[in-house]
Amino acid sequence: MMYSVDLTTFSLEEFEDLLLTVYLLPSQRIILKDLSLNMQKLKNEGLKNLQNVHDLLRNKNDHPAISEETGIDEAYLLVLNRMVNSYIVKVLPLEKLTVFTKEELRRLAEEGLKNTKHYYEAMLTPAQREKLSEKLNIPLNRLEYALHIIDLLRINGVGVEYAKILHEMGIQSVQDYNRTPSETILASFNELNRQKEYTKATLGISDIEYCRRFSTKLECDIR
Repeated sequence: MMYSVDLTTFSLEEFEDLLLTVYLLPSQRIILKDLSLNMQKLKNEGLKNLQNVHDLLRNKNDHPAISEETGIDEAYLLVLNRMVNSYIVKVLPLEKLTVFTKEELRRLAEEGLKNTKHYYEAMLTPAQREKLSEKLNIPLNRLEYALHIIDLLRINGVGVEYAKILHEMGIQSVQDYNRTPSETILASFNELNRQKEYTKATLGISDIEYCRRFSTKLECDIR
């Protein structure tokens, strides 16, 4: 069971390819400067995947020494560290889902369920969900809806609003996302948004494929 992406599954070669094919913010574009050369310098240090990079750059105080050893600019290492960290699934307070009432949030908190990671890990089986529904007097369908939204939020690039739209489209889990062709997701999103005007944001095939690069690396634990 793993809430976040296993960074060991992201090779440096795959990371490099990803950076070359996605939109980067202006503050992130330094990462493209001498990208192949810097990835090779990391490989020369024995690094193979993003977990290795994450471990190496974990302590910012070490960056000057790492820069000197690898020949990679310190400012580059800072941005690299931020980008690797962005691939780790964020943990959100449950209230950010806007699914539960304040009283229900209080009951969940008393059970130690205060954020999305706690909730995900405690709700994976039908027996767990049924037991908690009965104990906390929260409808089972609401508990399961929150679980589906949290599962979708594990996909890098999916926020709460988009997760709820995906759910309404019938894509209720990471597994559903992986099984559904990108063209189908795009067509369903555009049609639903046309009908209900959920968002002014535009969605393209490249956005869906970007998310898929992460969704396929997530464990599908819900039963």
